[in-house]
Amino acid sequence: MEPQKCNITIIGLGNMGSAIAKKLLAAGFRLTVYNRSNEKMKPLILLGAFAASSLTVAIKEADIVISALFDDKAVLEMADGENGFISQLKPNATHINISTILPATAKKLTELHKQHNSMYISAPILGIPKAVETQQATSLIAGTKIAVQFCDSIFKSYSARIINLGAEAYKANVMKICTNYLLATAIECMGELYTYAEKSGLDAEFIHGLLHSVFTHKSFLLYADKIKERNFDEVNFSMQGGIKDLNLFQQAFADVGVVPDLGNLLKNKFIIALANGLGDKDWCAVTEVTRIQSGCNK
Repeated sequence: MEPQKCNITIIGLGNMGSAIAKKLLAAGFRLTVYNRSNEKMKPLILLGAFAASSLTVAIKEADIVISALFDDKAVLEMADGENGFISQLKPNATHINISTILPATAKKLTELHKQHNSMYISAPILGIPKAVETQQATSLIAGTKIAVQFCDSIFKSYSARIINLGAEAYKANVMKICTNYLLATAIECMGELYTYAEKSGLDAEFIHGLLHSVFTHKSFLLYADKIKERNFDEVNFSMQGGIKDLNLFQQAFADVGVVPDLGNLLKNKFIIALANGLGDKDWCAVTEVTRIQSGCNK
């Protein structure tokens, strides 16, 4: 069976899940969507998706299930909680999980799928939802070779680049954590540089030029621009998502006996940012904490 003839279900229609759903529909895939909030399904119904009334209905005929959920707890509750979908999947069905989760959670999901005669792929995404919509995102893929090959056209429908990290699904999550940790700590560095320049009377344009010459990846340039302009109202990734990732970084590093020193520093700054009313801003608004602590005006 070709993927275009399969029944695909997406569970979780936040910004990323909705962006992927739109790309799949545009590519001609047969798509069922499920979200606890019905409102998020309505735009996709207009584009041709079938809206499932329950999780059971959503996965009943699914050959491929894509989960796009907030964190480890949400993924495990939906997959293996009471009435979880893994036990209800058809034999040999494939679960693609794009969520940023711990490697340990990916290992658990892999084992659960083996027990229920289904396949599991970790496929976290590098890029914001807009990057998915414009097909500029990178997908980190790891899982059973036959399943990964079969789902190749799905990944290509929303990814500019696909990095295959092998048969062990959890390794895609290791790579995702490394990438997000690099970005999170670079955001902190950018914020400190802009604040230092401001306090020293150096025009921000010089730091902006420096960052654009040093950090050439679009993600870094995006945040260099946002921090310079202090454009935090356009939320590409939320403060809540940022502190969730900091918690995940700390746990993932601790699991293998590594101390995330910069991550620990950043966790404190995220807490301060939330306490200062920045909870509805983009996660790079954490850089405002450095400005506040240095006496710069908000």
